[in-house]
Amino acid sequence: MAFNYWQTLKEGNFYHLYNRSINKELLFRKDSDYYLFLTRIKKYFSPYLDIYAYCLMPDHFHFLIRVKKVTESVLIQIKTEKTVAGNKLVEKEITINDFIEDQFRRLFSSYALWYNKYYKRTGSLFQKRPKRILIKSEIKLLQLICYIHHNPIHHGFAEDYSQWIYSSFNAFLSDQPTALCRNKVFEWFGLENIELGKELFLQHHQSFKYLPSELSSLD
Repeated sequence: MAFNYWQTLKEGNFYHLYNRSINKELLFRKDSDYYLFLTRIKKYFSPYLDIYAYCLMPDHFHFLIRVKKVTESVLIQIKTEKTVAGNKLVEKEITINDFIEDQFRRLFSSYALWYNKYYKRTGSLFQKRPKRILIKSEIKLLQLICYIHHNPIHHGFAEDYSQWIYSSFNAFLSDQPTALCRNKVFEWFGLENIELGKELFLQHHQSFKYLPSELSSLD
């Protein structure tokens, strides 16, 4: 049976979510493109998804996300979107999966419209549907965080995690505020001990660098 790479997004569940460009075309050509995309991720998804890790690569991206509970405050935010899908979700005509899929459609469309105008190109930019895989165990979550941050090393863009500034790795080492669920990730690595988790976060990443390529790659 073929593996389902488009599993249904449900409240409270964790997913490895990723997508790539069409024909391996560049999605990001300079620093400001990466930052613009992250800004639009925040705009379209911060009320609805928790982000635990991410990495943007020149022609694809990876996120570890958790779908938030659809609380009254979330529904109020959805109403402000004033989209057809948002209205249908409020009226319980569609599911949160359908709404988030529509948000991705809006994200890809808005970024591609800007990108095409700026770089004087035409046509679609992203593959239509981002893949998403349900992550059921905490061990898999830890492995996935390391894998996401390891992507630039695997693809030859960096020799160390900190060298690639378009991932969440450096935000985990910073004392600056972040929208990432940083302390929760440290709790996972440290079995509820945040300080220990910081140390084990780094240790696990360093160990991951030396895994055989067939074990460190999930592409």
